[in-house]
Amino acid sequence: MAIPIAKAMGLKVIVSGNPQACEQTIEIGADQYIDYTTENYWELLNNIDYVIDTLGPDEFDHELSILKQGGRLLSLRTGPNKRFAADHGFPGWKQKLFAVAGAKYDNKAKKKGVQYRFIFVRSDGAQLEKLKKIIEDNEIVPVVDPTEFRIEDINKALNLVAQGHTKGKVVIKF
Repeated sequence: MAIPIAKAMGLKVIVSGNPQACEQTIEIGADQYIDYTTENYWELLNNIDYVIDTLGPDEFDHELSILKQGGRLLSLRTGPNKRFAADHGFPGWKQKLFAVAGAKYDNKAKKKGVQYRFIFVRSDGAQLEKLKKIIEDNEIVPVVDPTEFRIEDINKALNLVAQGHTKGKVVIKF
């Protein structure tokens, strides 16, 4: 979903993924696709404005390396920091704890001149309204993995998701 939303916002979208997902990713709007089994994105890209981290702390340094000064790294997996705590209105003592927990990432980002943010997906009426408009205006339809799972197959479905080999969202029929 991030690809067509980013395109609707006027961004050039570059995606790194496995070879099986290339065609489908280009079809939904990616401008460039990097096959991580044969290429390293950090050797091909530089001066990037935004990176969405879905991989976690092991990729943090590579992601930072491709960002230009003033760029932004938005992480869904690496780790919360003081900014995350402040954005959520946590009390001062919690903000200090998150500051300590995220100091490693904040310091690396600051050294590079990049803004690091960690987010949890949350319900926000105004944001959801904007996304709804983008989705409707661009007729965005989520990609669904063709494998059919029933409730008794839930462990198989979870394993597929955990291995990262889905071809879209996984649906479990009840």
